Amino acid sequence: MLAACGAAQRPAPPKDGAIAGVARDHDSGDAVAHAELRVRAKGEMRARSASSSAQGTYSFEHLPPGRYDLTASFAGQPISIDNIDVTAGKTAVVDVTFTLGQPSPVTVDFGNPKEGAIDRYRPAHHAATTGLIEGTVSDAGSHERVPGAVVTASRGGDTDALQAVTDDQGRYRFDDVPPGTYIVSAYYSIAGHAQIEERRSDIAVAGGDGVIVPLWIELAKP
Repeated sequence: MLAACGAAQRPAPPKDGAIAGVARDHDSGDAVAHAELRVRAKGEMRARSASSSAQGTYSFEHLPPGRYDLTASFAGQPISIDNIDVTAGKTAVVDVTFTLGQPSPVTVDFGNPKEGAIDRYRPAHHAATTGLIEGTVSDAGSHERVPGAVVTASRGGDTDALQAVTDDQGRYRFDDVPPGTYIVSAYYSIAGHAQIEERRSDIAVAGGDGVIVPLWIELAKP
């Protein structure tokens, strides 16, 4: 009886990974529902298909590790995102941005993202007296999103800074941001390392504006 009730076996490590993200419109920031997405491993002909939800989310689960290409289409606009690395037990977060006002084809090399690009849009149904700041925190080495990072937005002379923690897909967002010029910082602590910080300065926020500020930290940096 005792032999049959021995120590519990450790669960087997995951063999597959996933790709997931959000489809949205660049100009309004709105979610894009019913976008058609397909993902295909490099060198394979067969593709998997999915549609974005009412909230713009999509996912491809149970993908064998390897490099993948993703294509998406909505309202006649095709988007191709190439060279997405999938690792066992992890989800590669790949957001898809449609430019519905100018629906020309878009091709993105996910292996070489434009790390420094700050983008702007006019969020729908947002007050004209305040803006918003949103973005992602990613690892500069692996391009993986970083959940649990503390993000702070502050103006010079402010006594109270805005603060948020990135979600499980590395996203953060500040709504109802008073107009001004901001510093946006990301902090992340790793056991055995000092706290890692990434800071971006001189970010102008006007009333009615949405500002996308990507932040990249080096998790492997000693």
